[in-house]
Amino acid sequence: MFGFNLNKKEKYFNSLIKDSVQDEENLYGFNSKYVHQEDRLYKMYGNCDSFNKKLKLIIITDTHNALNDEQFKTFLDAHPNYDLCLLLGDHSARDIEIILKYINKDKIYGLLGNHNFDYLEQYSIRNLNGYKITVNDVSIIGMQGSFKYKPGDFPSFSQLDSILFVDKMPKADILVTHDNRFDENMKNNPAHQGLFGITYYLYKNKVPFHIHGHLHNNYTSSLKNGTKEICVFMYQYIEL
Repeated sequence: MFGFNLNKKEKYFNSLIKDSVQDEENLYGFNSKYVHQEDRLYKMYGNCDSFNKKLKLIIITDTHNALNDEQFKTFLDAHPNYDLCLLLGDHSARDIEIILKYINKDKIYGLLGNHNFDYLEQYSIRNLNGYKITVNDVSIIGMQGSFKYKPGDFPSFSQLDSILFVDKMPKADILVTHDNRFDENMKNNPAHQGLFGITYYLYKNKVPFHIHGHLHNNYTSSLKNGTKEICVFMYQYIEL
């Protein structure tokens, strides 16, 4: 079933990044060029890798100046034994100060969201954007920002930019992002269409887990290849 050779995969990648002028002309709108691609990706790359490791995570995202000190402390008291805390973006200075009140900075890595000042630099938090780390033999890599749905200087990508960015990223067990993967059902909501670069990375690298924020919703789902997608809003304890 998965008989695509390297040459065909290279041709597919080239087809994704050609016509960049057209992509730039449609910079802020829904890009139908990337609709109906998951079946093709699945046929090329097959199922995701198996995962038989263990990792305990605290994920915090999209707090938007609404993090409640007392409730957050109660949550952490209920989950004291975690390996790593990942901040996926859209936090205020007040949110970060509450987080650092209870979590040792040595356990934290972060990403910027699309509604962010650079809290990573201001608070000397390690930036995971484009970087791969390994904890408990589990490799994790991150990607900041969102689809560039409007003009402005905020962490964002065009669809083309997202594909070129992830093509340089090494393979990992877990991809963490602020934005979601490309959602072809968001034709009337281009700001939340997600990034096709994320979709491409997950299939190409057979990633077992994708964890993200941005959508202000908590849910889990699975891609065609078996990748488990976990969307987090505010904060969540995840045991893999």
